[in-house]
Amino acid sequence: MAPDDPLDRLHRDLGLKRLNLLWAKLEIVFGLFVVAVGLFGGVKLALRPEVEVPSWAWLGPVLLVTLGGYLALAGHRSHLYQSNNRLTAHLADLIRAQQKSGPPL
Repeated sequence: MAPDDPLDRLHRDLGLKRLNLLWAKLEIVFGLFVVAVGLFGGVKLALRPEVEVPSWAWLGPVLLVTLGGYLALAGHRSHLYQSNNRLTAHLADLIRAQQKSGPPL
């Protein structure tokens, strides 16, 4: 990136660290995979007769769906943060350019 890139300047001025786009995508994919495993596990448990399945066995699929959903949402949140940072940097750049050119008549 250029030395006067607005996004780099925003990160430098606010003391933010860059978010890793690859990590955010991996969080989403892995989270959705875990949710799918939890759902398929729950369907397998539901197909068994009641006498074979103890009541605590439902804890596994419920936890997998909950934790996987949380992980997928965390990845999505990282994408939103990155987008907001780009928009903020763009707006700050526009404001700086407007201040350099002087007030409009």
